[in-house]
Amino acid sequence: MQRSETNYPLVYIVILNYNGKRWLEPCLRSLLSTDYGNFKVVLVDNASIDGSVKLVKNLFPEVEIIINPSNYGFSEGNNIGIRKALAEKAGYLVLLNPDTWVEPSWLAHMVDVAESEPTVGILGPVQLNYMDSDFNSWTRTALLPHLDKLRIPEQAGDWIAVEWVEGSCFVVKKDVFEAIGLLDPIYFAFYEEIDFCRRAVCRGYQTALVPRSRIHHYRGGSWQANQRLACEREYRCDRSQFIYNMTDPRKTLFANFYCYLLTLAVKAKVLLQDFSVIGAWKLIRMQIDVLGISGKLLSKWRRERSLLRKVVSG
Repeated sequence: MQRSETNYPLVYIVILNYNGKRWLEPCLRSLLSTDYGNFKVVLVDNASIDGSVKLVKNLFPEVEIIINPSNYGFSEGNNIGIRKALAEKAGYLVLLNPDTWVEPSWLAHMVDVAESEPTVGILGPVQLNYMDSDFNSWTRTALLPHLDKLRIPEQAGDWIAVEWVEGSCFVVKKDVFEAIGLLDPIYFAFYEEIDFCRRAVCRGYQTALVPRSRIHHYRGGSWQANQRLACEREYRCDRSQFIYNMTDPRKTLFANFYCYLLTLAVKAKVLLQDFSVIGAWKLIRMQIDVLGISGKLLSKWRRERSLLRKVVSG
């Protein structure tokens, strides 16, 4: 699709950063070389202490910076940038991890698909390794059925319907946020984008992978800084999996509770195969944690199920 300079929808690219100084310069340099006529970049910093903000101020004065007083996590940290973008009348929001760099036409390909497909509300690119052009681990696992097509993007079609795309590069039409709300802060990190895609499907929106759009993603970023953060990452991911599996608005309350028990059984089986006191305590702590927010989980399920029923009933 050929565009004149006057018909590029405004795109806000939100980069949520937490001690990601190592990645920011290559990420932002690639972003500012994006072949698209109307975009802004905002860095939302979750109280980094590694000099990230100073680096961006010195090297990229065109990038707007929002500094949070503490680490709000992925969902609420990004929501701050999303609110800013919506207030500025952005047509599209992009959530982009700092441990990425993008190819020049990455954004134009996704906006072209979104503009031509009214039901497509969420889009994502094909992810490649950070240092080369092979598929990264997310692409090889989440997109396994599509790998043969994706190797020759020109033959893969303009877009492929998928259940979800990873939040490391998450493109959303403003209409979707207006219809279903922002990322759910009940997820501190992980599964928030899968939850968002599920909520969007319940409102009639499609999620699309765009084969011609390509980014390079390291995966893990600041979570790999030390062993403590790596353990925290594993805990946050497992906790979010329980939340996601207990709050599907398309299922009954009993069916969601069954999913909880099934998830617990799988975690317990893994623990028994390689038992440790630390692992056992982590699983127990997680159940205490989930029990402590059971009221919020019930409210979330009821709220989203009520919205789903309204859509189904017309």
